[in-house]
Amino acid sequence: MRIFILIFFVFLFPFLGSAQDSLKTKNFTFELLTGGVMSSFQDTKYTNVKYTGLGVVYGFDFMWRKKSIIGFGAKGIYSKEKPKTFDKGYPSVNDAQFYFKYLYPIKKNEKYNLFVGTKVDLFDFTMRINPELTNNSAYVILGGGVKAYTMFEKKINDTWKVDAGIGFQLFSFMNEYMSFGYMANQNTLEKGEYNYEDAAMPWSFTPFWKYLNIETNIRFYYKRRWVFGYAWRMQQSYQVENYPMTKGYSALYVAYRIINKEKSISK
Repeated sequence: MRIFILIFFVFLFPFLGSAQDSLKTKNFTFELLTGGVMSSFQDTKYTNVKYTGLGVVYGFDFMWRKKSIIGFGAKGIYSKEKPKTFDKGYPSVNDAQFYFKYLYPIKKNEKYNLFVGTKVDLFDFTMRINPELTNNSAYVILGGGVKAYTMFEKKINDTWKVDAGIGFQLFSFMNEYMSFGYMANQNTLEKGEYNYEDAAMPWSFTPFWKYLNIETNIRFYYKRRWVFGYAWRMQQSYQVENYPMTKGYSALYVAYRIINKEKSISK
């Protein structure tokens, strides 16, 4: 999967410099979204048991658009997960991201538009609480990261439009907490920097080969107000070699654009 994503971005580089300033409007939108989600979680450092569950997705998004696209917003989920192999232990999951996005057009014509840029997770938060566990009942991830982001956009007809985006995290700053286990890299232990009274995982620079973070988002626009979308997100931590932690979700959602202002401009 990682090789496929890298090849995808490499494939886009030949288009750089071919942008055409054909956009004749500037646009500002604000939307609210909600829908259903299926989440999953597995941490092989402790067990091979996989958890899955249903819940809700919610969020908001601001977008300014002229030639480039500038966006800011938040998206979160809440779900209750169930283990695959037994009946007790139903963790609650809260997952949220605040993000900033900038996309620049590299290919624009009458058939489709292609954008590349970045999406920055200013704050990325996950909290899992399992009330059935005495030890290690809480698992928290805090962080923020920078993704390479590509979006393809096409007008279907006068009523419908579609776009599809994919993001691949290049690096991040992560912090993982557990209520029983403690993960520290070998250098931290050898330097004697471990604090037994406050066993918190120190913030660390994390490249993509240590923390894989991929997301996709497909959106169908109906007229001026309605958006129907599918979002998928997967994160995988390799802090302990050969024992990854994997979490993610798939979501179907609907969004309503409370504000959709458009103004014609000269070419």
